[in-house]
Amino acid sequence: MRTARYTALTAAIAAAAVATPAVAGVTGFATTVEAFNQGLKKNGGAVDGDRSHASSALFAPQLTNNVNFVSLGMGGSITLSFDNLFTDHVTVWETTYNNPAGHYETADLWVGYGSTAESASWWLVGEIENTDDGLPMSLDDVSLTAGRETFSYVRIVDTTPGNSSSYDGFDLDGVSTNLVPSPGPVALAALGGFAMTTRRRR
Repeated sequence: MRTARYTALTAAIAAAAVATPAVAGVTGFATTVEAFNQGLKKNGGAVDGDRSHASSALFAPQLTNNVNFVSLGMGGSITLSFDNLFTDHVTVWETTYNNPAGHYETADLWVGYGSTAESASWWLVGEIENTDDGLPMSLDDVSLTAGRETFSYVRIVDTTPGNSSSYDGFDLDGVSTNLVPSPGPVALAALGGFAMTTRRRR
């Protein structure tokens, strides 16, 4: 009977997977700062206080020239999470006032999967540039390497070159991706039916 129950559970999970496709097309923005390790200015001083609020990287980007972003500092990093797992691509918005090419800034984009950001496995997606602000970064190659299509976390690590005129690194305004929604009514009904059947057989 235990084998039969496991078979039923497998079928229920499969039904959930069918009801919730990996690429759902639901846009979502980062909602939680998991870690923030701010670097310093190029001159070795601390980044200005109004540029040091990690929460400025959350939710939709403002896309203005106001100080509503967080500066990572030279070599600094930030780790973010979303309301659900995500898939397909990640889009990063950076703020450089008026002249991105004149203040060239770069960062490495990583995605991770695990129960916590600290214990997660991480994969490098690629380098992002402030001159390509708002362009989606595909996760297709990472998915092949990782052997999975969904991820839990985004990590952005400043890699701004030392010869850039930037003095405090990559300025993050927002991050979006394709969220995988929670199981729909069909999936929940399948799992509920399995639970009821299990209780009756005991």
